[in-house]
Amino acid sequence: MMDVTPNQTPLFGIELIRDYVLTDLLGSDYRQVIYWAGKRLARQFPVVDESELASFFEQAGWGMLEIKKRKGTVISFVLSPPDTTRDERPQGYFQLEAGFLAEQFSRFNGCVAEGYAETSKEFVQITVQIDPKDPLEPIG
Repeated sequence: MMDVTPNQTPLFGIELIRDYVLTDLLGSDYRQVIYWAGKRLARQFPVVDESELASFFEQAGWGMLEIKKRKGTVISFVLSPPDTTRDERPQGYFQLEAGFLAEQFSRFNGCVAEGYAETSKEFVQITVQIDPKDPLEPIG
């Protein structure tokens, strides 16, 4: 039985779905579909501003998020994912988080933003590129 303390997400269930079920169902489309799922989640769970992003990531069980660097229209984040039972992740695993951040920054800035994640052994770097020359189209 897993020991779950308050404010701690049981990771095994999340890993089962993300690492096994979704990769089996989506196959080679995993990376793209999971990215767009992250964008959709951001629309369903919008944060008020950048200051709420780290707390959302913690509450979602995605790990500790911090801004590493901001230069012009590019923002680099470092994500320290929670300890997991697996050493390797499927290719594109953190694209959900990248899509989520990209969509939040689209909303914050009123223009298109895209994100991508790169992994290392210790952390994940997520880069969001904002395109102020490509405004969002009005809804409705």
